[in-house]
Amino acid sequence: MIIPQKSGLAWVACLQFFVAEAIAAAAAPGYSYRFGYISDLGAQASPRHAVMNGSFVLQGGLIALGLALSWGPLGRGPRAFGGKISLAVCALGVALVGLAPEDIASGWHYAGAAANLVGCNVGALLIGRRGGVPAGAIGFCACLALGAEAYGGLGVGTVERLASYPFLIWLAGFGAAGLIAPR
Repeated sequence: MIIPQKSGLAWVACLQFFVAEAIAAAAAPGYSYRFGYISDLGAQASPRHAVMNGSFVLQGGLIALGLALSWGPLGRGPRAFGGKISLAVCALGVALVGLAPEDIASGWHYAGAAANLVGCNVGALLIGRRGGVPAGAIGFCACLALGAEAYGGLGVGTVERLASYPFLIWLAGFGAAGLIAPR
């Protein structure tokens, strides 16, 4: 399966999240990747909250754009449809996280975060292309651990990142494969 190059470009651009997170974390005194939620960087008290929240909204748009451009090539049938719907839920959820910071609209924020984390990992599992199954499995297991508050000494920040980073890395790699695939 070859996805359109524009989809690939949109999904590779999702790596902007890591840059925004690093900028926001570097400006937040005492912030810990191990013990801090990613959403803490988007809270109004965080010095670079606008960078982080803008990144969340941009990421949602990029995921949705890539999905819209590759809807057909992602396959047919119930599994593919479920994967595509899950990615749409993910895109909406991560955008909502940025539009509703945890300290301003916590209910909407947490609903968006749950939609993002569950949607991205289920989507990766169902689409399953080019490493999607392992990325989705790691992320989904970390989601369950996060929900159960079972951090195993890793810290909540580490577990949250295990729930979200594998998807982003997979999506960018899947997108890169679409950019370099022979046409």
